[in-house]
Amino acid sequence: MRKTNIEPIIENVEKPIQDRLRQASCITVESALRNKVNLNIAWYDVHGEEQNQKFTISAGSVIEL
Repeated sequence: MRKTNIEPIIENVEKPIQDRLRQASCITVESALRNKVNLNIAWYDVHGEEQNQKFTISAGSVIEL
């Protein structure tokens, strides 16, 4: 019988923008063109390392800060 090494699959789980906004240390508007706004939201993880995630929101969208 042959042993197979099974390695765990690490998923990059991206949270919704509202969750990231609550954690944000810095919010940058990267561009605002043609009814779309590109945001880069940065936060610190549990290890103290800075992480970031980019979002595109459409004109008329409402986000709470």
